[in-house]
Amino acid sequence: MIIKKYLIKLVLASFIFSANADHLIFNRICITPDEAEMIEIYNPLGESVDLSNYYLSDSDKYYTWISGESIGNFDFLIKFPEGSSIASGESYTITTQSNLDFSDYYDNLPDISLVDSELDIFEFGLNPNLSGSEEMLVLFYWDGVSSIVQDVDYFLWGDFDKGVSKTIEEGYPFNDTFLENQMFIRNYSTSDFYDSLYVRSDINEYEEVQFDGNGITGHDETSENFNSSWNIEGIEKVISFQDIIDGEYDCAGNSQDGCPLGNLDCPIVNPSGMIVDYFDITQFGGPHALTIEDADGYRLELTIWPDNWDIANDPDYSKLLEAPFNRFLVQGLGNVFEYNGEKQILVCDVDDFTILQSFDMEGDFDGSQSFNEAIINPSPFVLVPSAYEVLDYSYSFPSNSRVIIRVFDISGRFITTLVDKYYESSGTVTRQESSSAWDGTNQMGQVQPPGTYLMHMEASNFQTGKTFIDIAPVVIGVKK
Repeated sequence: MIIKKYLIKLVLASFIFSANADHLIFNRICITPDEAEMIEIYNPLGESVDLSNYYLSDSDKYYTWISGESIGNFDFLIKFPEGSSIASGESYTITTQSNLDFSDYYDNLPDISLVDSELDIFEFGLNPNLSGSEEMLVLFYWDGVSSIVQDVDYFLWGDFDKGVSKTIEEGYPFNDTFLENQMFIRNYSTSDFYDSLYVRSDINEYEEVQFDGNGITGHDETSENFNSSWNIEGIEKVISFQDIIDGEYDCAGNSQDGCPLGNLDCPIVNPSGMIVDYFDITQFGGPHALTIEDADGYRLELTIWPDNWDIANDPDYSKLLEAPFNRFLVQGLGNVFEYNGEKQILVCDVDDFTILQSFDMEGDFDGSQSFNEAIINPSPFVLVPSAYEVLDYSYSFPSNSRVIIRVFDISGRFITTLVDKYYESSGTVTRQESSSAWDGTNQMGQVQPPGTYLMHMEASNFQTGKTFIDIAPVVIGVKK
């Protein structure tokens, strides 16, 4: 429960709005687990909004309901209580669950509970819960007399076939966006997320048509690109590379089918690993391919199409594509497909990619003295990671050398790579303090057990073919 409460507070603290919205908007929606279901509406306007003629529904028949048609068996439709309002800059929360369930999960009470609140107008199907796979939500305005409603805000997840598309033939001033063109956000209930929710990134309704629409301010609320306007935030389950390689998360199709890949049952995975290689296939009409490796040595490809995200020209991420590798621990979020017998993850957007940790530690270079050999000097020889100690070290090398420094345990098992860098000039590099020293962890950031380890240095000159090697023992100790 502590994680859940922390997550909600974190999301609230990080939700920063811009200043150009002209109507109420959805800003947080949780569809699973059942006890956490909620819809939060935010008022970005400079004045309070009276909710007396506002309605909320998850039924695609909401606009025909005013003519007497029933909603679906698993849907709901409610009218906000007379006199209720949302003050400027404030939010209003609705849950499909009881006040008690909501309070147990979020440690506060909602404004409306579909179970406990007394509502003047409401209609519930057999199960009014939000769907974990595909559904829509709409906040709409109806004066109780008109033959049409006005959309205030709209949200669609899972697939477009649960959306709504009102037409001129049905008496509306304009046609909504055709269903197949509506840009829904993928659902997270079929992926391995815990305590997740949809969170609007800001109040800009990205790519939404702001004229000739059936919205309360003239917008076409069904035209918003929800993948751009919204994020999925939450605590994620760690999925092993081995399970992905074994085919437990495969999707039908290939990466050229577009983003997101597959159908509603296609799971989303979130593997994290060290970048160990990069292949530029864009010159042949293909994607960028980043190879990541986990602590057990299993490898996966992260596939990024430049039309979705041009990582090579992104100033914050282009460095990931450059050698030497083994410098960045990253996480990719996407669907699994297979190409030439290899499992690959289709990463669709910069928001689906995270740099978890950087090991790009340059150190201080001193070129005042030249060397004709490789020399490595760890100092001190003993470090205690549990006492937050780090191992400072320096290394010297000839000119035109590619220097690689790795750490192995006494049996020869690879632990991590500390340096993989080309130096044109001979000299000495000193790495000290936490920014560039070794902290006793492996390439996945895991602290290693007490024992003797070997720092192995190679300085290779590709012009002469000479390789110089030096090895120094170090010890990981324990705090008394």
